[in-house]
Amino acid sequence: MADNADRAADEYAVHEQARAASRVNAAPVHRLGCEECDAPIPLERRQALVGHDCLLCIDCQQLLERKGGVW
Repeated sequence: MADNADRAADEYAVHEQARAASRVNAAPVHRLGCEECDAPIPLERRQALVGHDCLLCIDCQQLLERKGGVW
């Protein structure tokens, strides 16, 4: 017989699976302007990142990567 903790754990697992699935199926975000400096992001860059988020211009992305970060 399942107790409240078992039911809560089952419900949480279902919720986490649904959340993970929504992240996998989420459409990538493409911005027209850089999220950091608001410089325009060229169409070619946005097209090259099909299937991935395109939030930063090339200069800001390179700076972030040199600092060891990932956007």
